[in-house]
Amino acid sequence: MTHGFTTRWGGVSQPPYFSLNLGRGVGDAPALVAENRRRALAALGVEPEAHVEASQVHGQTVAVVDRADRGRNVEGADGVITADPEVVLAIHAADCVPILLWDSRGGAVGAVHAGWRGTAAGVAPAAVEQMRRAFGTAPADLRVALGPSIGACHYEVDAPVAEALSPWPWGAAVLRPGRAGHWHLDLTEANRRMLLDAGVPAEQIWSSGYCTACHRHLFFSYRGEGLTGRMAGLIRAG
Repeated sequence: MTHGFTTRWGGVSQPPYFSLNLGRGVGDAPALVAENRRRALAALGVEPEAHVEASQVHGQTVAVVDRADRGRNVEGADGVITADPEVVLAIHAADCVPILLWDSRGGAVGAVHAGWRGTAAGVAPAAVEQMRRAFGTAPADLRVALGPSIGACHYEVDAPVAEALSPWPWGAAVLRPGRAGHWHLDLTEANRRMLLDAGVPAEQIWSSGYCTACHRHLFFSYRGEGLTGRMAGLIRAG
């Protein structure tokens, strides 16, 4: 298994996308994005055509893919999973939580994009369940990495967002009161608790600890910058 989270450094894009922007839909020049993607994948030792990404619609759909999907953007999905070592899974983010999963026994892998909508919908446990169904993955065998994302220190949300998370038993624990009618949301902790509830052992869930908005010299942050690039979470089986 090979995996990684990119930063904003090491690419060819110009401001405001400086420099390793991997997002195609943010206004950057397509040729520069293509070169950035080539560089990111080369760092994993794979060719660009091995790349499969989720289209990221802020839902809970997790798609099963294989080498027949190489080069594809999977419509309607916020997560992709595979057991095929000829595929590199990718999700892109600039504040949302990038989640990478690895079945340490069976070898299957997954990549999930979790913004507040996907988190409220339960996209992380949906990925765990889809891996169980598709590959027989036991949650106890999963190793999970939660990449850089916006921290509660910079992520203030309003009542509709808080209400969307309140049905979860730990909802109040990830929402800290802010100014009137607003709360500070800890997206990483919300997804960690979902993974725990899904049966992933606590010691097998790793978090980067980086807030994208606090460290804009390292990461893209949509909340912090507005028009900006996207980083990637990348993982390959085998």
